[in-house]
Amino acid sequence: MSNINSSLLALKRKRLGYEQKQIAVLLGHKNTYQLSRYETGQRVPSFKEAIKLSVLYGIPVRFLFERYFRHCREELENTIKQTNLAAKINLQENKDIDYCSYLESMISTPVSEHDADKIRHHIKVLVEERSKKILGN
Repeated sequence: MSNINSSLLALKRKRLGYEQKQIAVLLGHKNTYQLSRYETGQRVPSFKEAIKLSVLYGIPVRFLFERYFRHCREELENTIKQTNLAAKINLQENKDIDYCSYLESMISTPVSEHDADKIRHHIKVLVEERSKKILGN
């Protein structure tokens, strides 16, 4: 099992209209061989490359390594249960919190009116999607 969410890499690249060659050049590769291996799950990018892919695709690194993230989280949960830290450390509090790039940008910089409109639209779409899930529509 690959630690990288390889299908997400290829899908996101294609949705953004990027070619493998373009991304390979930006990562400092001479050809598309390594990127192809990342996208098929045959190889895991270095930390630096993962950060670059995160920036290029607008995906937090956590989601690029989703399976590995879950594996590490389970390991931590088991270790916490086996120690006396369960009363002090509760990973469950953050378990259902989704990352939101719009929220991150609001926190880090002043928001323009254009960005505020994008954020409002994003929130509206999220609320509609969650409502559909909850109501089963």
